Amino acid sequence: MGNTTSLAVWDVPMPVVAGETFSIKVGVKSASGRALAGGRVEVSDMSGKVLASAMLGDAPWAGTEALYWVALDMPAPVKEQIAEYTVRFAGDDTSTSRFSVAAAPKPEHSLTVKVAEQSTAAALEGVEIRLGPFHARTDKTGQAELRVCKGEYQLQLWRTAHIALPKPITIDGDASVALTMVHVPEDHPDARWVR
Repeated sequence: MGNTTSLAVWDVPMPVVAGETFSIKVGVKSASGRALAGGRVEVSDMSGKVLASAMLGDAPWAGTEALYWVALDMPAPVKEQIAEYTVRFAGDDTSTSRFSVAAAPKPEHSLTVKVAEQSTAAALEGVEIRLGPFHARTDKTGQAELRVCKGEYQLQLWRTAHIALPKPITIDGDASVALTMVHVPEDHPDARWVR
């Protein structure tokens, strides 16, 4: 039982473009801390067909002691759908994990979103923007660009200690929008105990 491993999948894009290639990262860690360099990982669809495989790298992920990893390129579904995959590590034992992707048509339009704080007009960095299956995060200038498909959406913003109502938006070409968020002070977690 000293060969128990755990498997992680990250950097899964959402959505992926139907019929194109996308990349993920897969990491495997041994409970005993043993080196897993050169171990094989495979990604299969739900029918069991292997779509991608690769060998783990020689060095652990930066900041970890024994998480050996690899970046994998794999084909997206050919049509719009939610697709599920199984990731398998074949070492001394067998570890598996699952993940899913939403395949969307190729985005043909660009939407630029600029977000500022309502009371100060200061640019807000790190605002998570969601537009249907598409998402992005604002940079230091409070701006983000999303590649999106034609359609009607609810544009949603999220950031700690800020709120904004969803905004209906119709995409029928390249567009830009400027939005504001209201700062809502967070309660001090110990406030009810302080007298």
